[in-house]
Amino acid sequence: MKTFYEEQQFNQSWLKVLFIFILVVSLIPLIIFMNQENFDTNSEELWLLFITNTLLVFLFLFLIWVLKLKIKIDTHGIHYAFSPFRNSLKTITWREIKSCEVVSYSPIGDYGGWGYRISFRQGRALNVKGNKGIKIELLSGKKLLLGTQKPIEAQEAIAYFKK
Repeated sequence: MKTFYEEQQFNQSWLKVLFIFILVVSLIPLIIFMNQENFDTNSEELWLLFITNTLLVFLFLFLIWVLKLKIKIDTHGIHYAFSPFRNSLKTITWREIKSCEVVSYSPIGDYGGWGYRISFRQGRALNVKGNKGIKIELLSGKKLLLGTQKPIEAQEAIAYFKK
């Protein structure tokens, strides 16, 4: 069997709609401020609003276009990275894994949403979208869930490589 590889990004339609909403809402104070009779282009308030809005928009763009979850399953184990925070793949060898399976889960109910999440009951989760994930329990007792958009292929790779 070939190596399983998956790369996911935050590219959901609802995030794009949310981005447009944030952009519009962030521009409203600027428009109101600029339509005042005593509008001054050198005003500190104008520049503060402009800088704050620009930072907010770029932060959201950063989340949408830069964050990537990478997962690889091969003979050595399960490798993952959540770039740009971690660009090189972290490896969990098959010897370290107590159990591993593809599951359905509730991102909000189990982990409080998407992204890099920590739950005291469930362990850590790295997920970008959807409700399917590779649930890993280590011999040390630690738990990790890696979200996947290819649950069937991931389960086949786990079954093939974890012997």
